[in-house]
Formats: sequence, structure tokens, C-alpha cells
Amino acid sequence: MDTEELRDYLKENSNIENLFTSKCLQYLTEKNNQRSLDKRWPQERIDREAANMYYKFLVNIHDKISSNFKGLAKHDPNKWRHFISVNEVLDQLLS
Repeated sequence: MDTEELRDYLKENSNIENLFTSKCLQYLTEKNNQRSLDKRWPQERIDREAANMYYKFLVNIHDKISSNFKGLAKHDPNKWRHFISVNEVLDQLLS
């Protein structure tokens, strides 16, 4: 499973992306409000930064799960789904 397939799987089976992005937007907005007026970011940049933070989070999850597989198993979506289910990865991400 590649990163994009993992993203799709998480989107279909959880609301992790929405929760994570929401928290990022809140954090980035607070940080932005602390900047001087002339250095504040427009909302589009805050949205982009939140999306980048989620993508980095997703890559990190992918790398950690991927380290549990060897050879061709790294590319088998069924093995990934099984691993995610058995190890309750979604529950751990939500807590």
C-alpha cells in the first residue's frame, strides 16, 4: 500500500483527516494571530500549511506501518488492512 492508498483507506474508515486538520487549523490560526499584522498569513496559506502537516503525519504513519512488512508484503493492501485492524491502529490514532 502506498501513501495515497493509505490516505484513501483512512478517509473511508475514520475521520482522522478531519480531526487532525481541524486541530492544525486551530493551532496555526492561534500562531498567526500572535504575529504582527504585517506578517500575518492569509487564510489560504494557513489551509495549505494544515494540509502539509497532515501529509507529513500520513507519511510518518505509512513509514511506521511499512517497517512491519518485508518484501512484496509492503505493497499488498490486504495485509495492510489486516495489520491496521489487528493492531487497532485507527483507535490509537484517534486517542
